[in-house]
Amino acid sequence: MDLVEGYLQKLEEKIRQLAEDHQKIKTEKDLLIKQSVIQLKTIEEQKEEKENLKKQVQALKIAKSVESTQETGKVKDKIRDLVREIDRCIELLNK
Repeated sequence: MDLVEGYLQKLEEKIRQLAEDHQKIKTEKDLLIKQSVIQLKTIEEQKEEKENLKKQVQALKIAKSVESTQETGKVKDKIRDLVREIDRCIELLNK
């Protein structure tokens, strides 16, 4: 009988150990799930920020091109004014 009781005690101890290990693993799993959810939220936020930055870059490119076009227009106007002035000077010289 002592032999059977010894086996039962060892079996009970192993069952307790398995239960403790199971609880530890379950707790660790829950923690990993929470961390995963947090990381997924962070990824989504970073994706949104990336899209916003892309839109800002595009807006800056458009603004620069418009600015460049305006400056080009100003330069063309200045050249036209200078050509007119040169034409006037030539006319005066021809008189």
